[in-house]
Amino acid sequence: MKQTKAVSALLFVAYMVLVIFLQKRYPNVVIVAAVLIGGLFVFSLIVRRSIAFKTYFTNRYNFFTSKVRHQKRFELPKDILFDKITEVLMEAGFKVRHTDKSRGVLFATAGMTLFSWGENIYIDLTEQNGLTQVDMCSTTFFGVTSWGRNEKNYEHLFDTFERSLTI
Repeated sequence: MKQTKAVSALLFVAYMVLVIFLQKRYPNVVIVAAVLIGGLFVFSLIVRRSIAFKTYFTNRYNFFTSKVRHQKRFELPKDILFDKITEVLMEAGFKVRHTDKSRGVLFATAGMTLFSWGENIYIDLTEQNGLTQVDMCSTTFFGVTSWGRNEKNYEHLFDTFERSLTI
């Protein structure tokens, strides 16, 4: 994961150096670069709430999004865990956008904060050998860094989950 972040950051820095270098020779390059990045931002803003663009946001080569992935296993059936995680997402303050119980797919969004434009949270549940594996990916919808928000989303979700299990 750290290697992917380093490659993404390196590609972004290389892009910016190229823009600055080309600006001296071609002054309109900055305008073109700004329009391209602005267009990408607007596109991401528009498609952010659609599960159909999950691959776009979670792709490791999309260096305009910061991603954190986690896996966790539970000794609970997939159906029960699915319902519990859906409930916990709402309780934790995330907006549930899409659920598909038969496939074990959940999609939620976190709101905008001072340090983030907001994050998309994708959760996939798979059952194997009596265990249910939860794969979670929290990704910014636009931004090379999440300023720790992706990690906080994971921690907040599973802290809320564990608190909901205590009597």
